[in-house]
Amino acid sequence: MKSKIILIAYQDDLWVRSLSTFLHGLGYKVETATMVSDMIRKVRKGHIDVVLLDDEMEGVKAFDLVPLFKKINERIQVIVISSEASLGLVKRLRGAGIFYHAMKPVDLEEVKSAVECAFEKIERENLKERFLPFLIPRRVPA
Repeated sequence: MKSKIILIAYQDDLWVRSLSTFLHGLGYKVETATMVSDMIRKVRKGHIDVVLLDDEMEGVKAFDLVPLFKKINERIQVIVISSEASLGLVKRLRGAGIFYHAMKPVDLEEVKSAVECAFEKIERENLKERFLPFLIPRRVPA
């Protein structure tokens, strides 16, 4: 079974360490990034399944980063952790293709639940891709 890899892209080192320890204890492999270039490099490697993303990294807003992640890997699931709750921001994040939007300060159980659901979605999509071609009728050569 493939290991489940999470990228924590967050600027608060204390929060990153505690969240990383928490998720590692749940059995996930955790990578961290504090710079946009590190995030992009790690996502481009193709091993990242879920990204926990701060609402802003180095002046770049999350709704600008999510489409880039989706272009690199369309199956990646992005969970944005934001301090802003405006309807406009939520619409832009949803439009960009996030999986979940959490508000700061975040409860660890909320993060755990969102991450579990993100991996379940990835697994469902992988099953559809593997089994759906067998269900599509094809012409049989004569």
